[in-house]
Amino acid sequence: MKTCREIRAVLFDLDNTLVRFIDAQRAACASVIELAGAGSVEDLFGYFLRPVYNFESHQHIREYLSAIASPCDPAMACARYEDAKLAALEPYVGACSTLERLHRAGIPMAVVTDADDAHAASRLARAGLDHLFEVVVTPETTGERKPSVRNFIHALDHLGVDPIEAVMVGDSLRRDIEPAKRLGILSVHAAYGDWNPGYSCLPDHRLEEVSGLVEIVLD
Repeated sequence: MKTCREIRAVLFDLDNTLVRFIDAQRAACASVIELAGAGSVEDLFGYFLRPVYNFESHQHIREYLSAIASPCDPAMACARYEDAKLAALEPYVGACSTLERLHRAGIPMAVVTDADDAHAASRLARAGLDHLFEVVVTPETTGERKPSVRNFIHALDHLGVDPIEAVMVGDSLRRDIEPAKRLGILSVHAAYGDWNPGYSCLPDHRLEEVSGLVEIVLD
């Protein structure tokens, strides 16, 4: 349903909103397990869920290999993990066509992500989406991670719009939707990519597929 607001810009999370990051990460874990010749994909993936390091830290791999007493070279395993993760990365069905339609309609777009600069750039390029965004805001841009509102404000300032004129699309209720609501940005939950539900926050809209965004912003 089209919102009654005049929408002049759209902000997007990246992982699990535009690209199928968790699927790619599981594929990368499988590649490491194949190289190691021992362990399990689910056990290695579980190491990444620990709140001890950044979600993408290679230290998870190093500690897992140590825990299973694998003779595999950790540096080689980490390099293989990164290569396999990027190779397996795919945009969600309808993501490319939806963003192209917004772009043709003259809606400026930004990415606000917790991925670092290099990862964000490589993933957007891999998905064929890198040409569609006017700015990509990462923790290296502001020195902060979501749910800090500073990253959202930076994107809005770059696009030259007020919060009331913008939409934020993200899979995380805590890191995407809640800070957007605090700023007065129209919040759109990418429920199709929310693999870790349980946080309580009511979005303005909920998407079961990314193509539904067109109706909210344009139709």
